[in-house]
Amino acid sequence: MPNKRNLLIIAYDFPPSTGGVARLCSEITKGMHVFYNSVTVMTIDYGNENFYDSNGIAANFIKLPPKRLNCELRAIKELRKIKNKKNYDVLCGVWHPEALLAVLGGMRHIYVLGHGTEFLSGTSKFRGKFWLPIYSKWILKKVSKVICNSKYTKSLVSKISPKIKTEALPLAVDHKFFSPKKEVKKESKKIKIATVSRILKFKGHHTILQAIENLKVEFRDRVEWNIAGSGPYLKELKELVENSAIKNQVNFHDFVPDKDLPDFYRSNDVFMLLTEESDTATYVEGFGLVFLEAQACGLAVLGSKTGGISDAISEGDGGWLVEQKTPFLVTQKIEFLLKNPHVILLEGAKARKRIEQNYTWEVYCEKLFKLMK
Repeated sequence: MPNKRNLLIIAYDFPPSTGGVARLCSEITKGMHVFYNSVTVMTIDYGNENFYDSNGIAANFIKLPPKRLNCELRAIKELRKIKNKKNYDVLCGVWHPEALLAVLGGMRHIYVLGHGTEFLSGTSKFRGKFWLPIYSKWILKKVSKVICNSKYTKSLVSKISPKIKTEALPLAVDHKFFSPKKEVKKESKKIKIATVSRILKFKGHHTILQAIENLKVEFRDRVEWNIAGSGPYLKELKELVENSAIKNQVNFHDFVPDKDLPDFYRSNDVFMLLTEESDTATYVEGFGLVFLEAQACGLAVLGSKTGGISDAISEGDGGWLVEQKTPFLVTQKIEFLLKNPHVILLEGAKARKRIEQNYTWEVYCEKLFKLMK
């Protein structure tokens, strides 16, 4: 039964806007009705009045003007108008500017979702000396809790200040939408490898390419690699593939819309993404939602021990982890799977079961509510 409290979600990134934060806030909106008396979303007015009803997003909405300064001023005004603020829990999509607005608007019980990259300073002196250690610390110390998508992201927040209250809550996936093939998969002498991500150099496509190239010829010819995504590294990646020994075994699918992703995953056997990180990185895999999507579709997954990927993959329970920049270990794993195709089916089944038990949105929202009580 809902309690007497109300939930206010402040999220500039919210559907019909796309991206991981928008999708996460949308799923939270759908799932938290069972725990709260009411759910209200404060977001930018995208001018699509029928979108929410047609996508099953039932909530009260406070629409903000798109222009930034007007948007912030309107948000603070609307927040200050709210009566009985003590009866509201506020969940912010990111710490800036949403959490800042909640503080300036006089809200009390403020929670912030932490994703990873926003807590990196990279090579920026401004972010390293002011933005994170002073500005973000000031805001985050005023909130009730930062709810991070992984233990790794939690550690990034703790580096800003150990006094900031944090909790790690791994993400979830729509296990009904992302689901395995209805027909039972059969063992095959070939392996189809899938990679889904924005095409950036730190995503490690070059490591997978090198790993497949390093296979013995009799194994290499039995591998097909399907790459979904677009981005600034795509041109360079295509050139690397064109000059490789496996150019005829690599297929570029460009950006695959969300509605087509389940079919893309299901058309493959194993999912791989080998992201890289460094002390000066400006990007990081805060969690790796694609690993959950692939596992929900019944695919075994292979990822690198970077960022929050270790929270998305459980070694030997539907997937495997390798150290970053170790193509020789990936080569060994591919060769092992080619020799033991039953393992692909076994681990794929484990992956699906793992998702059903621990990574549904119902499970996530219940855990989130407990963290916000």
